[in-house]
Order: sequence, then structure tokens, then C-alpha cells
Amino acid sequence: VLYIGIVLCFFLPAITEVPFDQRETTKVVREVIKAASQSYSWLAPVFHITTLLLVALLVTQGRRFGRIFYAYFAVVFALICLSNNIAVTERYGFVVILGNLVPMAIVSFLWVWEAREPRHDGALSRLPTWRYWVIPFAILAFGFPANHDGQLDLNPLLLLTSDYGVFFCPTAPVALAILSLLYPRVNGVLLGATSLVGTVFGVFNAMTLFLDPDYPVWMFILHIPLILVSVCGLLLPRLVRSPPGDARPLGIGCPQTAS
Repeated sequence: VLYIGIVLCFFLPAITEVPFDQRETTKVVREVIKAASQSYSWLAPVFHITTLLLVALLVTQGRRFGRIFYAYFAVVFALICLSNNIAVTERYGFVVILGNLVPMAIVSFLWVWEAREPRHDGALSRLPTWRYWVIPFAILAFGFPANHDGQLDLNPLLLLTSDYGVFFCPTAPVALAILSLLYPRVNGVLLGATSLVGTVFGVFNAMTLFLDPDYPVWMFILHIPLILVSVCGLLLPRLVRSPPGDARPLGIGCPQTAS
């Protein structure tokens, strides 16, 4: 029921101060994303540095920092939920992208709930080699090498200043990659719901390449980590044996909005 509800939430209409044609939803989302980038990009180095420290602590002392891992991403997803979906834009005035905000809010709530009482600790253990395939994609999402026009940018400073931590699409693959490496010692509902939301956002952004001639091909490529790592999160319960009740299979839907 939860997963069906999440999918249905993607179809909630955007609320704008200035009325608009629903066929312009993608343009409305772009305006909000642009406003968020201008307002919150200065926080990116904080998210990058904090994440690097957290990963180092998980690798070396995971059992002591598992709760902090969940709490950190709970805060990050909560900030992303609000900043990516509520803004004052030049063209549409005050805007709330409900179709994105509600699914992100559900994800944030689940991370908060897990941080209150983690089902398992954050200790990383030795895994079969194939399980580590998510790491290069997490690194690509973390660096997210693109400029403000969505074109390739190989500036090494992006390892500290990219959109990771500021927007959902580059942030979710990193969180999900860590969860996948902890699996099956994670909350299956948390993994499933976050993966479902990531998959829907990733698929929609991929579809935008074919629906919008102005959509940069490089942005499509940079959303591949979101799609692949999210789908991996959906399939892990079928690929890896897990403790009873830790994970459940779920379905995938398509949204009307993007992040």
C-alpha cells in the first residue's frame, strides 16, 4: 500500500501563484530548480565534506556511527524536499511542486524514523565482488560533473561544489549505494521506498531527453547512476537472501514531474 501511495503522489498537481497550463509542468519544475540552485548551492561543500567524513567513519567504525548515518541523510533529504520543491520564481510566483514534494517527504520521514531506532548498525562487512559495482556510480553522482547549463564540466572542484547534497538526483544514488552495501542488514522498507522514488525520478528525467529537445544529453547520462542504483535497491531483495521481514518486493510507476 505504501509503495502504491508513493507512485500516486507523483501525479499530484503543482500549486502556483500564477496559473499555468499543466503541459508546462516541466518548465515550472525547471524554474523551481533554478531558484533552488541560486539559493542553496553555497551549502554544497558542507554536504560533500560531511559525507566523506561519514563514509570514512562507517568503513572504520561502522557500529558506532550507524545511527548518525541515518540521521544525516534524514536531514539532507528533508532539506532537499523543501528546497527543491518550494520556491518563489520570476515567471510563476510562489510555487509548490506537490508531485515531487510528497514522495520526497515520505522518504525523509522514513530516514528520520530509522534514525530514531535503527534496525541494524552501520557496520560494513566483506561482500561478494559484484556487490561493489555501485561505488563508481556513487562517485559519479557525488562529483556530478556538469555546469549550470547541464553540460560536461571536469573541474575537480566539483568534488566539493557539485549539486550533490543540494538536489535529490545526485544525492539519492550515494545514500542508496551505502544502503546496498549494508544490505541485508538494513530496513527493507526504507531501502525499497527510497529506491522506488529514485527510480521514478530517474526514469522521468531519462524520458525528458526524448520529450524536450533542449534537454542536455549529458544530464541524461548523469541520471544513469540514479536509475541503476535505484533499480538495484528494488532488486536486491530478489538477488540477496535477507532476514525475514527485512525487505519486500515492490512495483515501479511513472510520474508527471521531475527533480
